[in-house]
Amino acid sequence: MNAQDVILGSRVAHLRELKTEIERLKSENAKLRAENEELNHHLDLAALAAEDLRGLSPDGKLVLVDGWNLILSTDKQAKDPKELVAQMKAYLEDHPADFAWIVFDGPKENVRQEGRLRISYTGGTGPHRADRFITDFVRMARFRGDLARIEVRTHDKDFAKAIARLRGC
Repeated sequence: MNAQDVILGSRVAHLRELKTEIERLKSENAKLRAENEELNHHLDLAALAAEDLRGLSPDGKLVLVDGWNLILSTDKQAKDPKELVAQMKAYLEDHPADFAWIVFDGPKENVRQEGRLRISYTGGTGPHRADRFITDFVRMARFRGDLARIEVRTHDKDFAKAIARLRGC
């Protein structure tokens, strides 16, 4: 082995390090791009929810529902999304001044509205996307002074504590 072989070997090793670094940066860039898309989506939905809150009658409230949590937790409130939607429709019949929004984690963004009930899937990947959306909205409502008109339904104790902290409880 001569000096030229050592230099060539060093360059090959450096090239491998650079390729590894490029792959790491591509992965990080993709993650940041997805987070940016999610934040843009959250902003759109938060603006929509703010309009819902503003449009409520003075005695009405906005009920935000952590969808999958009420279906999959140990304290199940419903066996599937259809049953949860039916329960919220029944709730709204008994509470004509209220508006309800069920937020589900889901890989594909989707929103539909049925009267005073909105059902949405967050889109994207990763855990707790619905929790983050609801938390972001509650934070925004706190700044507007509308927290008393918001009810969050979840069985997730950590999430409930985070909401209580935002409420100042």
